Amino acid sequence: MPRPKKCRQLSSCVPCSLFKPNGIPAANLSQILLAADEFEALELGDVQRLSQLEAAAQMGISRQTFGYLLASARQKVATAITQGLVLKLPTPTDKDLV
Repeated sequence: MPRPKKCRQLSSCVPCSLFKPNGIPAANLSQILLAADEFEALELGDVQRLSQLEAAAQMGISRQTFGYLLASARQKVATAITQGLVLKLPTPTDKDLV
């Protein structure tokens, strides 16, 4: 039986709902959903340049879990960019689900 998911402290504000390639309607493209905790990991690790230990403490999770979230977020962003897919960002209601 898997361990229960820990509550995560999220503070980043998402500036828009999605990113997509220019000139192609979003309805014609596949979507990749970036979870709220993955978005937070990108913000803390890559934008604010916090160490994994500092960022994990701020989110209230282990360093290893933070590393998994950051790797997953980077993989999703890279896939969306290189394959021309829609990257759907978390909405404020999605944050409540984490």
